[in-house]
Amino acid sequence: MTRRSDSPGTKAYYEALQSIFRLESGVLTATLPHMGERGRNDEDRFRAFLAKVLPRRFSIGTGFLVCSNPYIPPSRQTDVVIYDEIHNSPLHRELAAYVFPVEMVYGTVEVKGLLGPGDLVPALQNIARIRRLAKEKHYLVYGQTSAGHENPDQSWVEPIELVNGLAPRAFIFAYDTKWKSATGFVNALKNAISKVPNTHVHGVAVLAKEWFAYQVPERSGNGFRIKHFTDHTLLRFINRMIHNLASVPMQQMSIDRYLNTEAPSNTSLQPTLQKQRG
Repeated sequence: MTRRSDSPGTKAYYEALQSIFRLESGVLTATLPHMGERGRNDEDRFRAFLAKVLPRRFSIGTGFLVCSNPYIPPSRQTDVVIYDEIHNSPLHRELAAYVFPVEMVYGTVEVKGLLGPGDLVPALQNIARIRRLAKEKHYLVYGQTSAGHENPDQSWVEPIELVNGLAPRAFIFAYDTKWKSATGFVNALKNAISKVPNTHVHGVAVLAKEWFAYQVPERSGNGFRIKHFTDHTLLRFINRMIHNLASVPMQQMSIDRYLNTEAPSNTSLQPTLQKQRG
């Protein structure tokens, strides 16, 4: 191939990345004889890609999301967790996965090698579980407090706790799918969303088919619609992801809610530390 003297442009760059993804997933990953390892390989490849294209303030990992309320169950293991590592830190950093307080999470991605009809509802159910965790997000800001009229020159700093229930942004990324038409896929996505209360998907990409779709709430507050495209899938996916991640405000979480020795331990976490695939 002759190298061009001029720049091919961003669209051509992402089209080349799509072609590389197709080859890597279809040929390189397929050389692995174990289906579970194929899935992990696809997830690792996609995490490495996000680490290259997202702004540095977004860290990339995998693991479980929890909140400070010990009676709310954690998420199942999430393929890709996009999180803040400037103001906050995971509760636990183990070799296989991290445990993330929901306060520090910008977004999540479910990664599928071959997206099928049986995959949508479980993925949306995990999104709904994470949105439930987000109702318990607590942050701290520090403010100056005066000592009062008796000592007007004295003051001290006190922490002020804030609540923010905005949920992490949720995405699904598939290398390929069993659906034959974009219309059938969009209808299946609508049907799956309708079956799962309190879910919202900010972007679904199917790389091999050049499909990209996302959920749009109606302005009336009742119902939703699906907007979809059949071109420039990877570019559209990353563009929308950056906008959505940037819309999540981030501050220092209220770590006392997790490390307070007088609070009950999160006993519901341990039995869940096993990834459910499919």
